[in-house]
Amino acid sequence: MTLEHRSNDEWIAALRGLGPRSAEVVGMLEGYLQRVLRRVLHGRIPTEDVTELVQESLMRIVASLASFRGDSAFPTWATGIATRVAFTELRRRHVREERRQEFDGVLDDVRQLASRNTPAPEAAMSRSQLTAALEHAIATRLTERQRVAVLAELRGIPTIEIAERLQTNQNALYKLTHDARKKLRQALLEQGFTADSIHEHASEAVR
Repeated sequence: MTLEHRSNDEWIAALRGLGPRSAEVVGMLEGYLQRVLRRVLHGRIPTEDVTELVQESLMRIVASLASFRGDSAFPTWATGIATRVAFTELRRRHVREERRQEFDGVLDDVRQLASRNTPAPEAAMSRSQLTAALEHAIATRLTERQRVAVLAELRGIPTIEIAERLQTNQNALYKLTHDARKKLRQALLEQGFTADSIHEHASEAVR
């Protein structure tokens, strides 16, 4: 994965669009970075996405030209930027996959609550009965979207990702969960639980 030898100044001039062969030189660097990232990523990202990462890397490289001090050969410096872009994307995809699995778990919980025959619990103050009362309220008082949103929040999934999965915006999601919490609180109060006991135990009760 070698490139034609050029001075650092020649690389910088080409990336700034100077010189009759600048487009050709940039194309060479683009092809070089494509090969580098394919090797670095080992097939963990589809080829078409690698191409997008190369384009993002080139934009980062051009935007950072003023910071290049010439301590290394320009292709080495450019490769470092492209590699950081690639590994940042890998981490982002890993987190996204973890969140997807967490959200799938929320959907499973929602389906189980909807299919479970949860009898209304007797009025009481114990944590186990609060859990039963809360599950019953989630299953019977909330809409499906409210159940998904509330359980996802309790699992710690960021609101921006919940909103994305529910195909809504964060303001609408806030309204959705706010209304859901009001319904749950009212249901628990009707079962005889105090406001203090709800505040103290509700978060743990649905885990």
